[in-house]
Amino acid sequence: MTSFKDGFKAMLPITTGIIPFALVMGTISSEAQLSLMQTIGMNIFVFAGASQLASIDLMLKNTEVLIILVTGLMINMRFMLYSAAMSPTLKDSKLLTKLSAAYLLTDQNYAVMSANQDHLKSSTETIKFFFGSSLCMILTWNTGVILGFVFGNFAPTSWALDYAVPLSFVALVIPSLKNNKYVMVAGFSSISSIVLTNLPFNLGLICTAVLAISLGAYLTKKKRAL
Repeated sequence: MTSFKDGFKAMLPITTGIIPFALVMGTISSEAQLSLMQTIGMNIFVFAGASQLASIDLMLKNTEVLIILVTGLMINMRFMLYSAAMSPTLKDSKLLTKLSAAYLLTDQNYAVMSANQDHLKSSTETIKFFFGSSLCMILTWNTGVILGFVFGNFAPTSWALDYAVPLSFVALVIPSLKNNKYVMVAGFSSISSIVLTNLPFNLGLICTAVLAISLGAYLTKKKRAL
């Protein structure tokens, strides 16, 4: 159970970014006139904050259902990369463990697991650590969303809680910048996302991901060649 508890504890500092994000999500759900059960249902069946926010925004604009679904899928395509990175750890696990890990996978618990990978001695420890961090994540997210929904716009606009969404992702990236290659890819991704931000159908996000992955692969290959 040590690794499970360690994972839970390791996620606690990250909750400072998750809580405002969740409160914003709950508040926006309330403003969109979703019921509490619909909001909780979205948490259960989608469980991906960025795509949930984007979906509700599109719903408010009376966007076609197909466009909403495609947008959510495109935003969540980054999880394919996380899943690929986790596959060696989970390859000998039972199907139920793999399905549970896939469902619980988020930017936050993946980042926490990656940051602590060097301290985890085996795949079993890594999996327990991941599930511990996932429990902390899912409790924090659902509690925050429900509080945001119930209390609505409890915070003044001057607090600018909307900025909690991008800032929570920035907080995840910074600790992972362990060497110059990481910094170079992160810097390139930032510039690319700004340049491509006006592409339709959120294609800027996908293009940035592809370009950044290509740069990372090139830098890794170059180092091995040396």
